[in-house]
Amino acid sequence: MNLALRNDPRALRLNLTVPTTTVRLGPIAFDGLKALLGVDLGDVLSPLMIGERHQRAGPNGTPVDVFPLAIPEGEGLSIPIKLFGEVGFRNLSGYLVLVLPPAVAEVVREQLAPEIAAKMAAGPRFVPGGAGGIVAEFALRLVPGARKAIPLGSVGEIGVEAA
Repeated sequence: MNLALRNDPRALRLNLTVPTTTVRLGPIAFDGLKALLGVDLGDVLSPLMIGERHQRAGPNGTPVDVFPLAIPEGEGLSIPIKLFGEVGFRNLSGYLVLVLPPAVAEVVREQLAPEIAAKMAAGPRFVPGGAGGIVAEFALRLVPGARKAIPLGSVGEIGVEAA
């Protein structure tokens, strides 16, 4: 956790919400997201976290993990995902730039259509990714209280909430 980021006035503050994928069978636990990524998401995000990871019920009642983040100006991170490409984000002059596999660009564009029409978002832009290959980038201007999520059916959602 990086408490120094709390005071950075140019950092984007947001909550990242992802489906809770940990299954517990007594003393044994299996985390599906960790298996997919090859790393624990909390460990990857810890340099940008300004609060403790916690759980709450998502809009459809399924539990989601909430990661309170602050992304410094010009910084971000990306995670290579086995078989899918790269997923990430960065702070570009106060815009949240989402980095996604091209295969999901159309779904994300549809979800961001109102923001794109209102000039609060732009994209996709297809560029070379950090892990090789091509990625789709969307730039999103976050206003405090704004929330955007991509539903994942019965699993839950992946979302961003501006803090």
